[in-house]
Amino acid sequence: MTLSRFARRIAAAGTGLLLAGTTFVTVGAPTASAAGHGAGFYGVWADGVAVRGVTGEQCSLYPGPFNCPNVIDTVNSWSVVKIFCQNSAGTVVGGNPYWVWVETPNNIRGYMSSYYIENATNSIDGLEEC
Repeated sequence: MTLSRFARRIAAAGTGLLLAGTTFVTVGAPTASAAGHGAGFYGVWADGVAVRGVTGEQCSLYPGPFNCPNVIDTVNSWSVVKIFCQNSAGTVVGGNPYWVWVETPNNIRGYMSSYYIENATNSIDGLEEC
């Protein structure tokens, strides 16, 4: 991760960034989880990622662009989202069938493809099903 990307992520998370030589100290809101275990804060690696509102039972059961057509927010590569649960029956994006229920930096909650979450695997270990 480059310095500018790191600084943007910290700023987007609402934290302060203090520079002391090459030492970084963050103060304030939590940053992205590096472990990939359970609910918590995770980074997003792409720009313009759609967060979709639940529009009915099919969206809740099988999230994706066709069953959840309403885009209620978008997040970018410097964003950090809070993840609450995951659904393994969604539309496959980039080989990943998981969708996660997130809260964006704008305090909007909706479904987002797990493909865009900074995590080493498709699913997030220890995260309950939605």
